Amino acid sequence: MKTKTTQLIPAALVLVAVSFRYFSTWCIDSISSCYSSWIHQSYQHFTYPLFLFSLYFLPFAIVLALIPRHLFNSWLKLAAWAIPLAFIFIATTPVNWTGIGINFFPFYRDDAARLAGEVFAALSLVLIIWKYFAARRGR
Repeated sequence: MKTKTTQLIPAALVLVAVSFRYFSTWCIDSISSCYSSWIHQSYQHFTYPLFLFSLYFLPFAIVLALIPRHLFNSWLKLAAWAIPLAFIFIATTPVNWTGIGINFFPFYRDDAARLAGEVFAALSLVLIIWKYFAARRGR
């Protein structure tokens, strides 16, 4: 039972990230004290890109709760280096173009979050399928 509980942690974190986006939108729209607060100021820089990354990872996070423990441990090794790299990639991408100078990035932070979420979910899916068939072949 304890192993399945730890496998639910990625799904719980993704659901918290998705729900925080909806909470912050509700707070900004309905409560006047939230407007111009840290919630409003971090929306474009942090909340919305995190929401997009989490949205692409949500279906796979639910699948992680259903797979065997050895497959989850293999995925955890991938996630230990891929998630920090994805967040660094997202953080270094500009929020929008200021119109000054050369635009080095053909996309912005929202697009980078979508791309990072898609790539991470695809890599995770490939790893899980590969490890599953490797374990079945080894029997």
